[in-house]
Amino acid sequence: MILQFWVVTFSVLFAARADENHSILIKLNDLDHRFTQMFSQQFYRHTQQVTDRVSALKISIDTNLLELDQQIQQALDGIQSNESSSSASATKPPGLTTIPIGSEPRVPALYERERYGGDWLVVMHRYDGSVKFDRTWAEYRDGFGMVGQEFWYGLERLHQLTKEKSYELMVEMEDFNGSLKYAWYDKFVVGPEEQRYALVELGTFNGTTDGDSLKPHKGSGFSTYDNDDFGCSNKYAKGGWWYYSGKCYGSSLTGIWKNELAYSSIVWMKFSDVSNTPLKLVRMMIRPKN
Repeated sequence: MILQFWVVTFSVLFAARADENHSILIKLNDLDHRFTQMFSQQFYRHTQQVTDRVSALKISIDTNLLELDQQIQQALDGIQSNESSSSASATKPPGLTTIPIGSEPRVPALYERERYGGDWLVVMHRYDGSVKFDRTWAEYRDGFGMVGQEFWYGLERLHQLTKEKSYELMVEMEDFNGSLKYAWYDKFVVGPEEQRYALVELGTFNGTTDGDSLKPHKGSGFSTYDNDDFGCSNKYAKGGWWYYSGKCYGSSLTGIWKNELAYSSIVWMKFSDVSNTPLKLVRMMIRPKN
């Protein structure tokens, strides 16, 4: 539109250049003034609209930031209130906490506070098959799964704990028919990695199972499918355990979670009068001796 206007203006000026008082020039000057005025008004109106929108946007951003700041502060106040309430009302540490082990200052730790006299640190838990136990040497050494769910605590942690003080071991088991039993040992020591985390010490057995299915493993090093001393891990479900030469095991608590009478299942050979009774739930727990 602007280009067309100036083309017309130039043409008329060229045609009437000899007569400066020509009526057409007067009208063109008036038209130029009106156009300039109209353009200025439109430019101001658009500029004002942009300014108004920027101002509104700034107000909206400031409001949202203020609301966000208030929400964050409320969340922080709630956390602080919960922490204060917990510390004031708790008479003993909760079942799930943290403890130092070796060079690790804060390791998640799950405790059984009620059963079997309480204060047992859970070092293995299986109950639904959600975590696979056909793991590598490194995984069994360092631990896997999530404490509080299905997990293995880690051989290195077991070694660090049991080398510092005298521990006892509790193995709790339940089959798929709901029969709950336990095996209790008054001494439990795991050696260092150089000894393949051997089951160095295993004390006197006491419990409600039909017999002791862990004693045959005493003195044996740990094996996994990628570091298999006697080929037993690869033969039975590829779980890690203190397998021994010959028959391989009297118990295999890292087998496959399944309701099947099989050597590859989670088994404690002397759980009942039926060998290889598949187990649904297993907890290995340790605690310092008094």
